[in-house]
Amino acid sequence: MGETEIDALAGVDFTIDKGECVIVVGASGAGKSTILNILGGMDTLTSGEVIVDGEKVSDDNDKE
Repeated sequence: MGETEIDALAGVDFTIDKGECVIVVGASGAGKSTILNILGGMDTLTSGEVIVDGEKVSDDNDKE
């Protein structure tokens, strides 16, 4: 938030295959909401990438 940068998802790497049902669990502050907000396009990445159906969506602008 603001000028503070937090590495909430440092080292996180995973794949969800089409048709898979996924549950996100973890301790408070582990980054559950952060990863869901990134996947939903509500938050942006400071590093790394998000790929959906082979397309790198983490580079998309707000309109895309």
